[in-house]
Amino acid sequence: MSPMCNIRLLLPFLVCLILIGYTKICGAESGKMGHTVIIFSGHVSEPSSKVDNMGAESYAGIFEYEFNDAVVRYFEDESNRVPGIHYEVVPASRNIGLHERVEYANRIVPDLYLEIHHDAAQAEDIERARQDGEGSPLWNEMSGFSVHYSEGNPFSEKSKTFAQLFADEMLRAGFKPNLYHADTEKMTCIDRSKGIYNRINPGGLYVLYNIKSPAAVIECGTIINPHEEKLLSLEDTRQKIAHAINRAIVRFFEIEDEDSLRSYLKY
Repeated sequence: MSPMCNIRLLLPFLVCLILIGYTKICGAESGKMGHTVIIFSGHVSEPSSKVDNMGAESYAGIFEYEFNDAVVRYFEDESNRVPGIHYEVVPASRNIGLHERVEYANRIVPDLYLEIHHDAAQAEDIERARQDGEGSPLWNEMSGFSVHYSEGNPFSEKSKTFAQLFADEMLRAGFKPNLYHADTEKMTCIDRSKGIYNRINPGGLYVLYNIKSPAAVIECGTIINPHEEKLLSLEDTRQKIAHAINRAIVRFFEIEDEDSLRSYLKY
């Protein structure tokens, strides 16, 4: 028998091995309802401890948690959920505080933890811009989205991967990155073109350090900016942000599955 015939006979066998490997991986994932993502609305609607609050006040005096909930609410709708992904959605109205949300997440151990926020700035900078009026160029310095991960997280590289994917989606949707944290607050910005920040001490975030899953904090935009607040109040804008989050989630899990398959086939 020729070598070519041997190869042809072996091909179906090799294909079966690959399919069996993939099926085992998928079966393991389906045993825990596919991939799980927790999406928390930042802050609480009724603070019950000193470490919890309703978030920043927008230019018009609306508390941040209301903006956060408006985006998170999108994922409560089953029609907006991707099949094969289990969404654990926690609005601010459930009043799960900072320490409790870490405990909550670590009981579930999701494949990805996300916390949705809207941004502010230093009080003196806000006041100076307010005195100049809505036409002040200072507002341009306090604007845009950002995404935060931490190398102190046990899954820092995966967290960073999600941050990059999300930033790409936001840029594709027409949003611009926030550089105020880097230029004024001197936070560690690993990519100025994408508004990605590595939150390490002393500027670390409790959630990112203590959750035992890949984790990111998303700042959808800057609500103390009067122009951006109006934009972030529009349903169309909120849907664009939610779509960007969803697309980043899907791509993140696609990469996870590809890596799992490659690791399995090595053995």
